[in-house]
Amino acid sequence: MGWSDVRWFLQTKLGSARDLSALTQALDDLGVTWSPVELVPFSDELPDAPTDRLAVFYGATTLVRNVARAGCWRPGVYFDEARFAFEALLAGYGERLLNADSEVLTVRALLARDTPDDAEFFVRPAADLKEFTGGVMRFGALRVWGDGLAGTVGPLSLDTRVQLATPKNVRREWRTILVGGRVVAASRYRTAGRLDPSDEVPDAVRAFAEDCAARYAPAPVFTLDVGEVTGGLRVVETNCFHSSGFYACDARAIARAVTAWVVREG
Repeated sequence: MGWSDVRWFLQTKLGSARDLSALTQALDDLGVTWSPVELVPFSDELPDAPTDRLAVFYGATTLVRNVARAGCWRPGVYFDEARFAFEALLAGYGERLLNADSEVLTVRALLARDTPDDAEFFVRPAADLKEFTGGVMRFGALRVWGDGLAGTVGPLSLDTRVQLATPKNVRREWRTILVGGRVVAASRYRTAGRLDPSDEVPDAVRAFAEDCAARYAPAPVFTLDVGEVTGGLRVVETNCFHSSGFYACDARAIARAVTAWVVREG
């Protein structure tokens, strides 16, 4: 079994055009076959992709969820929702997790609290399907946002589980992409809360990410975001690789490492 037995399927017209272009160019340079996938956004439609060869998907979180649930492609995606959930990360990383103080509750339970409107919290989905973008919000804004979900059904509703934590002062943040426990690509993506992509990544960040992956890896291929705070380095979050942005990561190194891992695992 070799690289010719692997085909990537890349969702088009959604997400970062820059990442998609970099990935397609990398696959072409490496001689790895890929095909575009066009799907209606947020639908449960499965991609029209053969199941008789090794397949790797890259696209929106909805595509990742549907491919994982279908279970008919090898590997398709490296994603198990339970292993990426906050509770699993807390058990795996403990105090290394930036928001280890998080409380997990539903949006409905959050809105039922008697909390001053000017109180600030960090809030994000407790799962890894990016139902919304996490960030620091005042409780009054959270209440308005939550009230807008009344009557909705689906991935984002009043029953969606969220993390609630105290805001943290994160100086710099890096994205690392791990394959088989090794960082194969990395990028700084934020400085002092502002987008600041750069391929300049300290060795200490790479070492920290690999040490964390040795303690707990939600999948053999995944992304781990590292943040620098007063107490040192912390795990900001993990993400499913198949819907993660690259920032200034080396797309060719990513494509090579993931393809080689898929072939190795068969």
